[in-house]
Amino acid sequence: MTEDIVLKSYKNGLRLIMNPDIPIEQLLTSICKKFAHSRKLFGNSDLAIALEGRRLSDDEIEAVIQSIERNSDVTVTVVALKDRFFEKEMAQKKDDFYFKKSDEFLKIVNGNVSPEDKVTSSYGLLVTGDILEGGTAECGGNLICLGQIYGNAICGRQTGKKACIIAAGIVNANISIGELSENFSIKKKKRFFSNRNDMIIVTVKDGELDASAFTGSF
Repeated sequence: MTEDIVLKSYKNGLRLIMNPDIPIEQLLTSICKKFAHSRKLFGNSDLAIALEGRRLSDDEIEAVIQSIERNSDVTVTVVALKDRFFEKEMAQKKDDFYFKKSDEFLKIVNGNVSPEDKVTSSYGLLVTGDILEGGTAECGGNLICLGQIYGNAICGRQTGKKACIIAAGIVNANISIGELSENFSIKKKKRFFSNRNDMIIVTVKDGELDASAFTGSF
């Protein structure tokens, strides 16, 4: 499978076929991008989703649901798996967790990072909500925020300038990658972003922090 995700219709809803070989961060970001670009197509609807292609924990399934719902007007009502149905309400009761795959770790925080809260991970970090003003998200690898960053986003404590930050928006936020730090506030303009729902990626380029539209891969 060469694409990150493939969407196909079936009689009861939508099939989401996932590449089993890519990092979970890349998978979730691709889901965000796909549903943001297809917002008008799906409209305001209830949807049953069949997840195929890779095994997911309950927390990862909840992250997939939030990636879909935060980037579209869709409400996911049922998630069908190969061997069971996923109860959405059960996952919403869970807190953040650590996920291991091929020696890579990702900590997922379901919801917002509140003011005065500090969430840390030695490896990658995914926030499914916003990083609010006064809140801090810090990790050793890549940081993905499915919502807006208003607070402090710090990544690359272990990987340095190779790390990146991906977010739906950055508003007067303190962004740090490795040893570089800068206050960011990005307004999405047509000349910069092809779609108002494009995710933003911040990387280190020529010794400075650089922001651009996320193209779908790291």
